[in-house]
Amino acid sequence: MKKLEECSEEDVIEHSYKARFIPDKKISGNHRREHCVASLDQINRIGKTIGEQVRIERPTENGTALALYTVVGDHARESDIVFMGYKIRGDLEERFDLNNYPFTGKVEAQVTAEGLSDKQAENCSEFIERLTDNGVNQRLVVIAPHGGNIEKFTDLQADYIREQFSSDHVSEWICKGFKKGGGAYDRWHITSTDISENSFPELKTIMGRHFEYSIAFHGWTKNYICIGGKAAVGLKQEIKEAIEEAISDSGIDVRDSGCEDFDGDNEHNIVNRLGTQGIQIEQSEKARESNYKRIAEEVAKVMRPRIEV
Repeated sequence: MKKLEECSEEDVIEHSYKARFIPDKKISGNHRREHCVASLDQINRIGKTIGEQVRIERPTENGTALALYTVVGDHARESDIVFMGYKIRGDLEERFDLNNYPFTGKVEAQVTAEGLSDKQAENCSEFIERLTDNGVNQRLVVIAPHGGNIEKFTDLQADYIREQFSSDHVSEWICKGFKKGGGAYDRWHITSTDISENSFPELKTIMGRHFEYSIAFHGWTKNYICIGGKAAVGLKQEIKEAIEEAISDSGIDVRDSGCEDFDGDNEHNIVNRLGTQGIQIEQSEKARESNYKRIAEEVAKVMRPRIEV
């Protein structure tokens, strides 16, 4: 793959094809605003397949409008057509800076930018992937798939956990997405149950490691914190109580059940695929802004006797 050395309008992605993009509200799923349907021959030609992520780009007068999508199916229409899911038309209009459809653009195979520092990624409104791993650790992996400005402070929480333990006991995988003027979530968010390791080179190196514990930090629009995942009930309860006590002065509710379909217990969720005991921590904006470090501190305290054996 080519490296993205600096902001550029050049075709920096190694594999791509030109396409016509047509909105299709019939694409199913709770996350259909992130889903598309394409010609299988075309996506295979650029090294992708169904279930993986791609970039969809549209050139504009001010640069390039783009967003990440998961390819959820194929069709038998003209090979250059891509059908794009949405809940409301604004899902597409905000992302691609237009009101008229269909539009033309490109499907890009490479999802993450390589060779950029965090500052360069922010300046270029880019999306980067980071892995800290000694190659053999199987105790704990901490992740933040939506760091940077996608779900603010979650990558800092993952960093904090990683810094508390030796590399023999913890690995860290994070992604950071940025967009000048706002909108990083709309551009870069991919739902945890859709994340394919084949689209994230660093993640792919640790898939199949079978970590004992995995912890994912997330942000959401609800006004409380949810401790989910397929980990043992006792462990989730302990984390809930520790966070609850630490932020008792905040007025923020902490739950480990009844999280409005965000319990994080889907077996396809990346946190559950990485670890035997997966823990997903969904946090309100207020919780992240005011208490991100205290929350991470309490998680580290609970995990220490379990992983430093």
